[in-house]
Amino acid sequence: MNKKILNILLLFVFAPFLTMAAGRIADIWSQPAVFVADEEVTLFFDVSGTDLADINEDIYLWAWFPSEPDAGNGANSSDFAKLTQVKDNIWKITMIPTKYFGLETGNISEIYGLLKTKNFSKQTDAFAPDSDPANHIALYSLQTIKGDGAILDFYPKQFTQDRPLSILINANHTWSDCEKTAAQGQLAGAPDVRMHGGVNDWDIQVMNNAENKSKTALTHLGGGIYRKDIILNDYFGLADNYMVTGINMVFADQTWVYQGKGENCTDFFIEAPEIPNAPVPALSLFPSKFSANDIFVIVRKNNETNVSALKYTITAGTKTISGSFEGNNKEFSAYINLVDELAGNNNIESINVVVTDNTGRKVFNSDIPLVQLND
Repeated sequence: MNKKILNILLLFVFAPFLTMAAGRIADIWSQPAVFVADEEVTLFFDVSGTDLADINEDIYLWAWFPSEPDAGNGANSSDFAKLTQVKDNIWKITMIPTKYFGLETGNISEIYGLLKTKNFSKQTDAFAPDSDPANHIALYSLQTIKGDGAILDFYPKQFTQDRPLSILINANHTWSDCEKTAAQGQLAGAPDVRMHGGVNDWDIQVMNNAENKSKTALTHLGGGIYRKDIILNDYFGLADNYMVTGINMVFADQTWVYQGKGENCTDFFIEAPEIPNAPVPALSLFPSKFSANDIFVIVRKNNETNVSALKYTITAGTKTISGSFEGNNKEFSAYINLVDELAGNNNIESINVVVTDNTGRKVFNSDIPLVQLND
């Protein structure tokens, strides 16, 4: 069946559930970042801003592509689909995709699904190309690193220092004997392949030596394709304020008999991506001026990544009004009906508004003058 047609049919089948979706998963990543379908991988999900944020229940994966392992159990998820909480709103599930989905390696290229409570009382938006093109699970195609002349590749392209990064090397295309005749492909015959690496023009290094024997080895994916999985901060022992501008690498076996360098016998280098400036959180009131006989709205946009809920407390004379915001991390809003809340108290000249987030931090605390009804 054509894949596009299959996706459309799946959307019809799951439409009753998807229309109840409550919040885009903030981020999805895997360890290793590049994985093949028949090896163990851990998938991580940040549910901040969804109905599953700060939940005091178990969370389950409900996947329907490339197969539906928990078919028929939408209202009573099976234990094998249960996630483990890492911390706060970060959850994970470890699997071997071929075993989890009951399919051969060649039949698994992407994973579509959503996260939910056991009985489907709460859920997230779906992660799938049709509903969220920028945030779904797709397996890296090894055809890229196997291509003509390909030597080095890495994923994700927008990597960060605190998340998994996979570096792939095609040993068949690396260069050796650079001081002599410069031969290509010798590294593919090595008994093992290791990374002699550093950051910021070799400022901090993890050397390929006996002391680092257990740390520097790459994983052989077959056919001369090797992968190095690292988290930069952990691998190089970087300080919290250390900013990586680039990664330097040379590959060799443990004894340095076999070596692998880049084109023209150069060291390999990966430039760190630019870190985009995060949008500044902004709180606004609408209308900007209101009276005790009005309804007003508090909106806070571009909330910090750890903000999953907001509450307000309004003090008006002896009256206290409190409640919770609706929405998600990108935009929360609260509607306050002063007409009802302050009925009979038209002489109040100002109110104090305090907004706190889920960590207890005050993000707004201000006295707001009220327009007097006789003005």
